[in-house]
Amino acid sequence: MSLTFHAEAVIFLLMGVFFTMAAVYSKRSQQARQQRGLKALATIIALKPSRQLFSPQVRFTTADGRTIEAETESAAEAGQYEVGQQVEVIYDLKNPENVDLAGVKPSGSGFMLLVGLLFTAIGVLQILDIVPVFEEYWH
Repeated sequence: MSLTFHAEAVIFLLMGVFFTMAAVYSKRSQQARQQRGLKALATIIALKPSRQLFSPQVRFTTADGRTIEAETESAAEAGQYEVGQQVEVIYDLKNPENVDLAGVKPSGSGFMLLVGLLFTAIGVLQILDIVPVFEEYWH
């Protein structure tokens, strides 16, 4: 086996590692906020479209009396929430704009993790010459 390999293999490997690390970081930060964040009662003041989902924008008062308006990390399906509805949120004490709906399970990182692992596997298999590199099909 030769130690020479194509740039495509390295690009796949690096992209895979990036997506995998981003997914793990995202899930851990969501879990940390849910476990260590402070709870507050918030009012939904807007629902911003985000693809097929809506991101609730909320207004709440922090434990030290500041009024915060921020978009939640979690998105919701149409009809799940209404403007004016009261919801419980969890926010980061150091950065109250980092807010999410209370009790929402961390999500969104599963697909990114799957993509990352797939790209990593393709990159490794290309480096090991098990899977052909795309350049070989161009000739």
